[in-house]
Amino acid sequence: MRRPAQSVLAGLALLATSVLCTPAFAAPKADLMFINGKVITVDDKDTVATGVAVVGNKIAAVGDVKAWRGPQTKVIDLKGRALLPGFIDSHSHVAGMANVEAHYINIQVPPLKDGAAVIARLKEVAAKLPPGAWLTGQGTYNQVMPTRAELDAAFPDNPVDLQWSVHDHLINHKAATVMGMGKAFPDPAAGATGRYERTAEGEVAIIRDAPAPWPKNKSPAFNPAELKEALRYILGDFYLKRGVTTVSDMSDMDSYRAYAELEAEGRLPTRVRMNYMLRGLKSVPGVNTATDPSVSPLASLRAAGITPGKGDDWLRAGAIKYIADGVWGTTAAVYKPVWNGAGTTWTPNNYGGTGMTQEEMTAAVIEAAKDGWQVQIHANGDRAQDMVLTAYEAAQKAYPRPDPRYRIEHFGHFLVQDPERTEARLKRMKDDHVIPSPQPAFLWRLTDVNVKEPDVKFFPMKTLIDRGFHPAGGVDTVGTQNFATYPMFSIARAVNRDTKYGTVTQPEEAISVMDGIRMFTAWAAYANFMEKTQGSIEVGKLADFVVLAQDPLTAPKAKLADIPVDMTVLDGKVAYQR
Repeated sequence: MRRPAQSVLAGLALLATSVLCTPAFAAPKADLMFINGKVITVDDKDTVATGVAVVGNKIAAVGDVKAWRGPQTKVIDLKGRALLPGFIDSHSHVAGMANVEAHYINIQVPPLKDGAAVIARLKEVAAKLPPGAWLTGQGTYNQVMPTRAELDAAFPDNPVDLQWSVHDHLINHKAATVMGMGKAFPDPAAGATGRYERTAEGEVAIIRDAPAPWPKNKSPAFNPAELKEALRYILGDFYLKRGVTTVSDMSDMDSYRAYAELEAEGRLPTRVRMNYMLRGLKSVPGVNTATDPSVSPLASLRAAGITPGKGDDWLRAGAIKYIADGVWGTTAAVYKPVWNGAGTTWTPNNYGGTGMTQEEMTAAVIEAAKDGWQVQIHANGDRAQDMVLTAYEAAQKAYPRPDPRYRIEHFGHFLVQDPERTEARLKRMKDDHVIPSPQPAFLWRLTDVNVKEPDVKFFPMKTLIDRGFHPAGGVDTVGTQNFATYPMFSIARAVNRDTKYGTVTQPEEAISVMDGIRMFTAWAAYANFMEKTQGSIEVGKLADFVVLAQDPLTAPKAKLADIPVDMTVLDGKVAYQR
């Protein structure tokens, strides 16, 4: 007769105790051991231990691990250094980063001084290119750019595209001419996310979250072999070497095929969660998105046999991502007009816009819920966030699930102090168990003008945490802040509340270093359905670790982002060592 499950478990526990404590049995031996360290486990009790033993690719013991040492055990003496769970980045765009690093001109201010320095940098590159070549510069949010007149004077024969981010492009006259974006070029539809800002003559000068007829020869394209190596470079140099062992990516199917090849070759630098960026259907006459699979946003995934969670610990299908609106200050969908100074330029009475109506967004989320997908939606503006919550609530009624873990990407970048709406929104999120997924690294970009915006809380991490939310940490760079992929950079910003201009903004929203660590470990694991295998140093979980040269819990807060990564351990093996 089979014994009850509890008896079996008790017997196994007794046997394990006997194995560890009785001389008649030899204790199992570790393949890898860490000793004499400060092991910040990030478990539910905030345990800090001194050692860890690893057997194969799993954690076998935490604490006093002397008994696990054998003749073949690789022993690493931490000598007081900190050992943390491998960092998890919850929101990345690896393919976009790879394209920018390989093909774009870095024009970020700082380190460049001003618009004149940007032009000098562009001229330096143009001198090495054929006449009339496109010049594509990558800057970062809110930075100083040359004026349109300065660009036109400096580059009468080269089309120029200068990006603050993937959302915002400044183009010169030559680029507008090449693309036919003159006075007659039509504006986006009323209520849409994007818009064009024009010269006095009506020619498009700035493109914000709006379509443009970019030519195919604007910048080189990767062939499949180049793409694979470019992705490998980004995952290795920008993530693995910075202690990140899992990247929750939002790239494209070509990139995901490249990841599969890298995994098969044993060359995938980090674990990857593959998330699929889809567009909801826009005003397709006679089509019901809930019943017509031939035009469903999920049709391509269904045809490829991709289902939620499909894969292994190295490469796994994750969530569906939709985009509701744009970015704060220019194209985010808000209730009150954008403040004068919130963005790189100002358009009066600008309420932003959305890429989908409420009905379209709700139908898209319901369609994903029908197949069991987690959904995460980009929504920077308060009006867009309320739309997302309405869609999530409708999906739960249509296809109820106990634990869908719906997310709002960028929620918490700005909380508008419109008390009634803000409180209602936070309550809905809490009641619906919606996870905020903010990127505190972007505090770095706020200018001395931005921080004066009234009635706004910038990246209010403490408010969210005090209300019981567990924000998932990510960096969300598509070239804008590739230097910031080290999670300690984001943690430093959330702790110190400082910008690149030296301003400290709303210090009352500063969080503890430990909560910052949780954002990129335990809370990130939960937000990505990985908490059973990752996010903390506990027996049975995957042996993914980062060794920091200093203890982040006691290091000077001003120096958090400067703590070197001494080692990254992935799947029980040392994958990087400084």
